[in-house]
Amino acid sequence: MNKSGFIYGAIILATVNFIVRIIGFSYKIILSKLIGPEGIGLFQMVFPVLMFFITFTTAGIPIAVSKLVAKQNSIGNSYGAKKVFKVAFLFTFIIAVFFSLLIIFLGKNICAIILKNNDIYFSVLLTAPAVLIISLSSVMRGYFYGLKRISPAGIAQIIEQLTRIIFVLGIIYYLYPVNPKLGSIIAVVGISVGELFGLAWLVFHYRLLSRSTHSNAKRQVKYRTIISKISYIAVPITISRVISVLMQLANAVLIPQRLMIAGYSNKEAISIFGRVVGMSMPIIFLPFIVTSALVINIIPNLSEEMELKNYSLIKTNIALSMRITLLISIPLTLLYVFFSNPLAMFFYGDKAVGEYIGILGYSTIFISLQHTLSGILHGMGKQISATVNYLIGMSIQLFTTYFLVGNPAFGINGFFLGFILSTFTICLLNYMTLNHTIQIKIKIFDYIFKPIFASILSIFTILTAYKYLTNINTKSYISFFICLISGGVTYFLALIITKGLPQHFIKILYSFKR
Repeated sequence: MNKSGFIYGAIILATVNFIVRIIGFSYKIILSKLIGPEGIGLFQMVFPVLMFFITFTTAGIPIAVSKLVAKQNSIGNSYGAKKVFKVAFLFTFIIAVFFSLLIIFLGKNICAIILKNNDIYFSVLLTAPAVLIISLSSVMRGYFYGLKRISPAGIAQIIEQLTRIIFVLGIIYYLYPVNPKLGSIIAVVGISVGELFGLAWLVFHYRLLSRSTHSNAKRQVKYRTIISKISYIAVPITISRVISVLMQLANAVLIPQRLMIAGYSNKEAISIFGRVVGMSMPIIFLPFIVTSALVINIIPNLSEEMELKNYSLIKTNIALSMRITLLISIPLTLLYVFFSNPLAMFFYGDKAVGEYIGILGYSTIFISLQHTLSGILHGMGKQISATVNYLIGMSIQLFTTYFLVGNPAFGINGFFLGFILSTFTICLLNYMTLNHTIQIKIKIFDYIFKPIFASILSIFTILTAYKYLTNINTKSYISFFICLISGGVTYFLALIITKGLPQHFIKILYSFKR
């Protein structure tokens, strides 16, 4: 593999992620306007339940399938690759059915005991089919990633998003106006509908691929061996993701409850929760469009290079991943901090969301680096260290959420404080772990100061243009796009002038032929 070969796949995935995120982000904006903050809050209380159950099947198993299929494919054993997929598919199907039945039988207890909100019972119940469909889709995507056929999996995600939007918005528009409770139920059903269409596309493409390829059995692979290898790769990653989802679930339970202790009504508490988690967080997590693509590609790449003891290439790829993460997260951090109100008003027409984005924006650099560094540690076999680091950081967040959110002097600001502290802590611990494992030379001036300088110029351009366009009464959506485009161009030009972009990354962009 060449110097930064994994970046090719990352660019493709980043493009797909961008399209999917834009579609999904637009959907959430429209949905929030149709069912309101309370409806979004109810939906977000259900979402961690779904995430908890699908984590057991979608966190580690698809990655294991991808790595094992790639290994079989690399030696020309298409029969072995297909056998790995079939075993994983059946294994996942059994686990997913079990969890779906668990949701059906324990739905009332989940609402009453854990979430303490009986209004979301039907929404929780309707996550059961989604667990099965999402699990099977994830395994199939892992199979295609292992074969380096990214397009089918990417198109499936786009199909899933589009069909979900058409179904949910179509039903809501037909029944409009809908109360928040019904709106959240429709949104949950839409998850299953969208995923079903995405799965149908993957199955269709799998059959086409099976007809066009001839199976050969260069090396027989035993079922027990396959399950053992899948478990060995998947279990540590799954444990880490389960902890993450448990933390999300804890926040979904704690934040509304602690806000009510602080003096807010149930409706106000759920609305604040909806604004923070359902409206502000999707904007804050936009850098994941790039970091997710980096992580998916760098995990198998680092595993392979570690086996070959190619430490020079490992250091190069790690440094490049961190540099790209900083190039994306630094300007977004300043944008969220200084341009939060226009962002919130444009997307949601809600000033409170702008205040939340402005505060959460300070965590953007840390949460982006945390994500990339976590993927690097997984690729280097340091899953346990990454999990421990995450657990320490999330403990800080839970502590502050419990003790500060319920204090009227802090309220929701207690959550913000904990969130920023936890992301900084995890980021720092991950970097220390990585540096202890393999020393990476970070060029501070190139990696940090040049992007900061370019970002400052970009934000100055945005704010100046926004002030001018506002004074001449330009339509808000035109002003918004002109400001962002002018800021983006300024940032890019400033990086070129200061040579802030990696030279070999630019060469990759020019020579990209995949």
